[in-house]
Formats: sequence, structure tokens, C-alpha cells
Amino acid sequence: MRARLSVLMFVQYMGIGAWAVPVATFLLASPAQGGLNFSPSQTSWIYSASAFVGLVAPLMLGLLADRLFAAEKVLGVLQFGGAAIMFFAGEYCRQRQLVLRTAVDLAFETRETFNTLFLFMLANAVVMVLTIALGNVISFRNLKNPKKYFGSIRLFGTVSWIVVNIGLDVLGSPYSVQPFYLSAICSLIAGIYAFTLPHTPPTGHGKSFGEAMGLPALGMFRHSGFRVLIISAMCMAAIQQFYSVYTNPFLKSLGAGKPTALQTISQFSEVACMLLFPLALSRFGMKWTLGVGIFGWVVRNAIFASGSLGFISAIGLPLHGMCYTFFFIVANVYVDRQAPSDLRASAQGIFTFISSGVGTLIGNFASARVLQDMRDGGDVEWTLFWLIPCVSALMVFLFFVIFYTEKSPLTEPARPIEHLAPNPVS
Repeated sequence: MRARLSVLMFVQYMGIGAWAVPVATFLLASPAQGGLNFSPSQTSWIYSASAFVGLVAPLMLGLLADRLFAAEKVLGVLQFGGAAIMFFAGEYCRQRQLVLRTAVDLAFETRETFNTLFLFMLANAVVMVLTIALGNVISFRNLKNPKKYFGSIRLFGTVSWIVVNIGLDVLGSPYSVQPFYLSAICSLIAGIYAFTLPHTPPTGHGKSFGEAMGLPALGMFRHSGFRVLIISAMCMAAIQQFYSVYTNPFLKSLGAGKPTALQTISQFSEVACMLLFPLALSRFGMKWTLGVGIFGWVVRNAIFASGSLGFISAIGLPLHGMCYTFFFIVANVYVDRQAPSDLRASAQGIFTFISSGVGTLIGNFASARVLQDMRDGGDVEWTLFWLIPCVSALMVFLFFVIFYTEKSPLTEPARPIEHLAPNPVS
């Protein structure tokens, strides 16, 4: 069973990783460079599609997999839909490349391209967010000991992210329509494979709208530690989008030979930190593990601002694993441990809504505005661009260290979280 679920994670995340890293560079590039001439604002809308969907995903998932249909069948149908969406998105982009290269009114044609592609990516976001969560549901309901085994199974998703981006950069062309087609192929394979998974029937009941949005857990805001963590998570999710969307075009501008492959250093680090964070928690405690995660963003963005490709490759990119794992993964552990047993799912709903939804949206639009202000013709003042999230992360760090307090000792082990739909663009 573990092997079968590991294959599912590998194929699902390969389809996401195929486009999530390189597409920003493709969208921002000029038609002469093979791109679609999007502005930073238009690019941010494309990457915000998953955040918009994330705001309502818990309710959609509860309706589909908890009340109506078997989870593996919903997963298979959605993956087939995702394959069709990404294939036609690739075809559309290929056709628009030719139009943009010869356009008389380039601004108009670019707007037309953006409007249609956004609809494709919004539909893809519905598939992506729901299939991630459904993969988790199938895993948790079929593993005998999900608390023990789910982490190792989920790591195959990160491994596939590494494999697809190295393969695409070395053997393919990441700054083209190829990522769309590759994503479609992976979704098709995942859809076929889903129907071979164990039958996972609906539980017969689902969450109400209020439960899906985390409303029963609003009482946790009485605790200062929870308030501080939620505010910090929203801010750090926003800061994270500077990295998630614009690291690839930044590395390309520095002259990195294979920037998409180079960026997978972050995922190698993430794998290592996923294995190490329980040790950090036991050694340093919740507050300082979270604090180190936040401060890692300060250091990483400062390194990025240096513009030194060697320094960025050796230290800046590996810091991503520590930043992401020590803050976002540990924050999920905090929420699950501190919430009363009957409010854990609701508390996770609040955390997901604020971080993967609200925070990600704020970060996408804020980072796009900063990039637009830092552009001078075709060039970007990258040093100033990265100093903005650097200073912002420092302010969040000081806020967190000064005001965060824990409600009680952490003695109860965290349970696995079925419906958690993390930001896939980590």
C-alpha cells in the first residue's frame, strides 16, 4: 500500500512541478524571446489562481469526497480534466506565441492572451488543489498507521518535483509550452492510476461551510500565541511569494546555465529538513524553531540581494528548505497540537485559509507591484527587489519573538491532517 501511494504522490507532484517553477519566466519573456510578454501583475494573477481556489477548497472537498463519491474516482476524473486543461492551455499558448511575434498592437494581444490563459489556469487550480487534498485523504484512510508513514510517502512528491525540473531543464525546454504538455501527460497518467487505487468510499457526512472555513475554532484567537502565529503565517506566506514566483527569472537573469535545475537545490534541502525538524522541535522548542524558520527568510533574501550566483547557489537556495519546513510545517504541527481535539480540523481550516489563501494573494500582488516598480525597460533592479522581503521578514521575526507565547506545554503528538491543502508552489 505504501508503495502504491508513493507512486501516486510522485506522479501528482510531477505534474505540478512541471509548470510551477519555469512558467513565470516564460510568461514574463518578450515574444522575441519566445515568451508571452506578460506584466508582473498579469503573472501574479496566473499564480494567484490556486490561492483563489484555496479559499473555498475545504468546502468543495467535503462535498465531493465526504458526502457524494468515492475519493479515488473523484481523483481520477479530476486528473483527466486536468490533463485536458493543460493540453489545451499549451496549444493556446503555442498559437498565441505566433500572434504576439507579429502583433501590430502588442498590448492588446497580450491582454487577450492573459484573459484566456487565466481562465485555463483557474480551472487547473481547481484540479490541482483538490487532487492534492484527495491524495492526502486516500493516503490517510488507507494507511494502517498514517502518522508513522505519511511523511515518507509525501516525500516522493518532493522527489518528483526535483526529477521533473532537472529533466525538463537538461533534456527539454522549460521556457516554452513544453511544461504545459508535460503536466498534461502526468495528469493523464495520474488519472489512469487513480482508478487502480483502493476503494475509498465517502464517509457519509461532510463539513458544513462554517466547519470548512474553521469557524468553530475562532475561540482560539483568545490565546495570544495563536493570534501571533496566524498573523505571522499570513505575512510569511506573502513574503514567500517573492521567492516562489520570481526566483526562476532572477536566476536566469544572473546567467545561470540551467536555472530550473539549479532551483531544485531548494527541494533537496526541503527533503533533509523534513527529516530533521522533529529533532529541532525537541531540542529548541516550538518558539525558537519557528523563529529560526522566519529568520532564515531574512538571511536568504539578503543573500539573493547580493546578486552573487555562487553565494545564492551554495547558501541561499538551500535555506529554502529550512525556511519553509521550520516555519510552515512546524506551524501546522503547532496548530494541531494546541487545538482541542474536537477543533483541530477547524483550526487547520483557519490556518490554511489565512496562509494559503489570504497571505498568498497578498504576496502575489505585492511582489508583482514591487517588480513592476523595479523594472527599467527590460532590466530589473533585483537588489532592491529582494531587500523588500528581507526587511519585511525581519519585521515579522521581531514581532514574533517579542509577542509569541505558548498556551501550554507540547506533550500530545500531532495527528495527521487529512484535508490540509498546502501551497504547492513551495
